[in-house]
Amino acid sequence: MNHGGGGRKPVKTGKELAVIREKVNEQQRQMGKVNKGHHNHEESKKLRPSPLRTPCQQELDQVLERISTMRLPDERGPLEHLYSLHIPNCDKHGNYNLKQCKMSVNGQRGECWCVNPNNGKVIQGAPTIRGDPECHLFYTVHEQEDRGAHALRGQ
Repeated sequence: MNHGGGGRKPVKTGKELAVIREKVNEQQRQMGKVNKGHHNHEESKKLRPSPLRTPCQQELDQVLERISTMRLPDERGPLEHLYSLHIPNCDKHGNYNLKQCKMSVNGQRGECWCVNPNNGKVIQGAPTIRGDPECHLFYTVHEQEDRGAHALRGQ
């Protein structure tokens, strides 16, 4: 039974970090990145030409670069420094997943919101909640409105 001591166990922090690393590694594998042994920055530039990267992949690369250069100055653990970052949720094609979320903190879910998968911009009218905002409902309507306007212009 938990007696509400606000402190966090180091073991949990380690598990959370491992989960984040695994998610990042999985996204990198899905995007065709190779990461074996020591990372050579010049070599990685040759492996992934910038113009072919999607906006979500580019944003993810920037966040990963920030994480790799972070200093861990105190005993709070590595995750404390990650809470302020938004790590984009990209699908296997490099587009944004409809649902984007902040990290969970102290057992509370992070807020989630809906974005356009092509550009990552927030879908107007969709809620921002701690849970599932059911983005498929809002993107479907948004997408149909865009197609309808495009079809009318073509007439």
